[in-house]
Amino acid sequence: MAYLWCNQNEANLNIPTTEEIASVTYYVITISIGEVKWKVKHRYSEFFNLHNQLVTEHGVSKDILPSKKVIGNKCDVFIETRRKALEEYLQKVFIFLKRTMPNIFVQFLDFHLYDIYFLLQNLSSKCFAEADFILSSTKVFTFNTLEVCIVL
Repeated sequence: MAYLWCNQNEANLNIPTTEEIASVTYYVITISIGEVKWKVKHRYSEFFNLHNQLVTEHGVSKDILPSKKVIGNKCDVFIETRRKALEEYLQKVFIFLKRTMPNIFVQFLDFHLYDIYFLLQNLSSKCFAEADFILSSTKVFTFNTLEVCIVL
């Protein structure tokens, strides 16, 4: 399990490749913290939506996201250029937000699934949000295997 707060110097974000699924280009992001590695896939529109929120709510510079391109965005040269630019963008944003790690950025990179701190934070929020409903009904609250390990 990853732990960003203890391994900040060993944290890396890369976009080594892309994947085309149903005629849509996905950028494959590799996240590594120490020896723990995982991948997430996002299309450009998801980067664009993330960026808009980070600009509005967290002071990220407006000009650092590669621009949209409507025509010619399926060209291999364009996709490779955008891949490199998105990798640079992610690395800059990560350095800027590393100390605060807003939830939208955590969710985008799946830290809440692989990093002990964010996983516990997510579990705590989930319990808080559902506590009244669980206590006032016969609903059973279930934990997945990783959550059980954290709770214990």
